[in-house]
Amino acid sequence: MKKFLYLLIFFTVSLSAQNSKSKYWLDPEGREISREEKNFLMDKYPDNSLAFRKTKDSGYVYQFNAPKYSTYKVDYKIIKTEIEKITNRVYSDSTIFLINYNYLDDNCSDWFLNKLSSEIINDRKTFIEPLKKGIEYKSNVIYLALFENGIVLKNKPESKKEYFFSDQNNFFRSNLFLNPTLCGSFGLIKPNGETLIRNGEYRPDNMYEHLKPKIWDLIFQQ
Repeated sequence: MKKFLYLLIFFTVSLSAQNSKSKYWLDPEGREISREEKNFLMDKYPDNSLAFRKTKDSGYVYQFNAPKYSTYKVDYKIIKTEIEKITNRVYSDSTIFLINYNYLDDNCSDWFLNKLSSEIINDRKTFIEPLKKGIEYKSNVIYLALFENGIVLKNKPESKKEYFFSDQNNFFRSNLFLNPTLCGSFGLIKPNGETLIRNGEYRPDNMYEHLKPKIWDLIFQQ
């Protein structure tokens, strides 16, 4: 009972401290708006997502200026090599990587102190697992969740079933996931180097749908 009361007090204090921090909302041009006004920006700027950054007083600035979609042509061998370093596994040269990237200090997520306990990881996997299995069962796509360096991740990297990993050297943060976006980002990387990044809250199965030729070809023919 004492332990439960201590945890309850800890989370209550932590949440209160988080909610009391200053928050600023900006339009794409940098003009301050109210939190209510941001909802109208979603309709006004459908190609943008909500970026965030921390202030000196540990508050947050939210600005609707991150691109919802970005496309790149990358060196697939380098990307695959970096993923193999992170996961300590070997992948075939035909593997398509579907990455869910999670940013440091993202208070949209269910860890607000940059710490993922094994309990939080297991809870998140309860939702992700069936989606992951559906994606990987019918394709040569591998789903991975990467976490920006600085997030304490109580994962099990030695397990062959693990798919939550730390971006230890921030390779992916520095080269692909360039816009810290509320609720994270997704990326699809094909063996030919074509790479699609989507910023903002989304689902892995919805991101997977972009691989359909009629969608993918339309994106990369532009």
